Amino acid sequence: MHSNNPVERKWFEAEIAPHETALRVWLQQRFPAIDHLDDIIQDAYIRVVSRHRIKPIDYPKAFLFATSRNLVIDFLRKKKIVSFENLREIDLETVLRSDEDEIQKQIHRLEQEVIIWEAINHLPKKCRRIFILRKINGLSLLEISRELGLSVKTVEVQISIGIKKCKKFFESYEEGDVR
Repeated sequence: MHSNNPVERKWFEAEIAPHETALRVWLQQRFPAIDHLDDIIQDAYIRVVSRHRIKPIDYPKAFLFATSRNLVIDFLRKKKIVSFENLREIDLETVLRSDEDEIQKQIHRLEQEVIIWEAINHLPKKCRRIFILRKINGLSLLEISRELGLSVKTVEVQISIGIKKCKKFFESYEEGDVR
């Protein structure tokens, strides 16, 4: 990331650049199917710096990680590739060493995570973004409100809407109305 503004460049070098290695490792662990992390990270840098130009970012590292994660999710959604937080690939050796009950448990867990992400993907864009920041990234209501320029009450309402819509999605799914 190059900038002609020395103050902006100094902020970037102090607040953002030191996290690149950790960000790269974090993204690779969570999204092993993504093979072009350089593009994702560069896009994240551009978005973070652009946002910082408009309004100073209180938690630059959290904002960088959340932005990068959202870029990956958008990419996966567009490509219709499924990838999930904290999922490990089931390798052949694990399958061969596992008994049938363990394999069924792993499959069930994966199926549940697919359903959860389907529910999240059905949320309205603003609600989905807030819901992911809170429930997946673990940001506080205050952090989300600061990062998105919304009131804490708006964030609370959107999370409540997200929970209700996800619950309704799960109920519809169990009844066989969603796929």
